Order: sequence, then C-alpha cells, then structure tokens
Amino acid sequence: MAEKRVQSKYIESLLEMREIIQKQKITLLAQPIINLSTSEVKAWEILTRGPMDTALESPLHLFSVARQTNMVYDLEMLILEKAFRLVQETGCRQEIFINFTPLTLGNQRFIKGIEKVLKDHPDILPSSMIFEITERDSIEGLRFFKDNIKSLREKGFRIAVDDTGAGYASLHTISEILPDIIKIDRSVIQDIDTNSVKESMLKGLLLIARETGSLVVAEGIEKREEAEVLSRNQVDLVQGYYYARPGSLEEARITL
Repeated sequence: MAEKRVQSKYIESLLEMREIIQKQKITLLAQPIINLSTSEVKAWEILTRGPMDTALESPLHLFSVARQTNMVYDLEMLILEKAFRLVQETGCRQEIFINFTPLTLGNQRFIKGIEKVLKDHPDILPSSMIFEITERDSIEGLRFFKDNIKSLREKGFRIAVDDTGAGYASLHTISEILPDIIKIDRSVIQDIDTNSVKESMLKGLLLIARETGSLVVAEGIEKREEAEVLSRNQVDLVQGYYYARPGSLEEARITL
C-alpha cells in the first residue's frame, strides 16, 4: 500500500509539472543588481515563481518537484525562453542574470536549445546575458558541462558562479571554469558588520576573484551596516532587500 501511495504521488507530481511547462504557468520576477560605487542599476537577476496561490509558487518547492520528476531541464529551458521574451517585450538594455543548475548546463541538448532561443530572438545580444550556475551541486560526472560552457562563451555569453562561500561545490566550480562573475552567498554577507570572521572570509573570496579576473556580486544585503562593510572592501556589485525586493521587470525599471 505504501509503495502504491508513493507511486501515485509521483504520477500526480509528474502530471502537475507537465501542465506547468506545457501551459507556461510560471511568473518571472526581477531583482536589481547595483553598482556599489555609483548606485546605478547594472543588471537584473531573473527569479521564478510557480502557479500563484499553490504550493508550487515557492521556487524551492517548484524546483524540488522538478528534480523529483526529472524535469529540471524542461523547467529551466522554459524560464530561459520566457526571460528572452520578457527582455524583448520590455526593451531592457541592462544585463540579465539567469539561473541554471549544473544538471541543465551539462545536458547534451542544452546548446541546441540555446541556439533555438537565439534564433527566435535575434535582437538580444548574448553579451548582455549572464548564465548563473546555481545550487551547491558538484559539476563532477557531468560529461558535457565543460564543453557546453566553452560553447556558451564562444557565442558571447558570460558565466557566473552562485553560492560562493556556502560550500565546496561553488569553490571547485570556480577553479574549474574561471567564471566572469562570482556571487557571494548571503550566508557570508548576513551580519558581516558584527562578525570579523565573515569579513575575513569576504576578503579571501575577493582575493580569489582577483586571481580569476572575476567581478564580484554580494547577495542578500538587508541593512545599511552590511552595505558599508562591502563598500569598505570595494565589492563591485550588490543585491538584496536593502536595495529592492523582486518585482516585475517592467515596473521595477520604471521605479528605480
């Protein structure tokens, strides 16, 4: 009986994910990434929400179910297509960060999928798009990952590594691919103004960024004191509720 319940739950989740993808039942929000020295909006990170007023509206739950049903690639390709469409519709000229798991970036079909999206949106320059490697997953064992990263760079895309400082996986990824941008995890930034060890960690990550020639984005800033520490350490770019919460790209661009 227990096995039947598990199987029934899986089938229910699978059908739910298929409907979300087929009917494109996701919403894209955008959060600004700010140049710390000029206070200007440098870029936007695209964030995903599932169907409104459901459990899957939460991105954590949405991606958890996508992973359980082996549909992460399909979901992230839908996000990519909608992000390109959103940029075209809003006429946004600033840089755009789009999140991808290593599983998607290492998928054999990924580059062909990218080429189709580029063909459908010829006005969007790859140089304005940054592909952000999310999660704390290792890239080990992903046969096509490095070749796909190389192909993306040849097409003009840039690569960012997320969650830096949160675990081994992101540091290993940095050493393997030498990203254009390093995003420092909120766990390092939170209360950095009252924690000297965290500021030392930040200094170490900035040193790594200089060695790899990477720009640095600090994530999760929620108060002025944290921002002051980042400014003192000459962090390039910042992002967090202290500056702006996620919102629709069109409305956010008008507001900021």
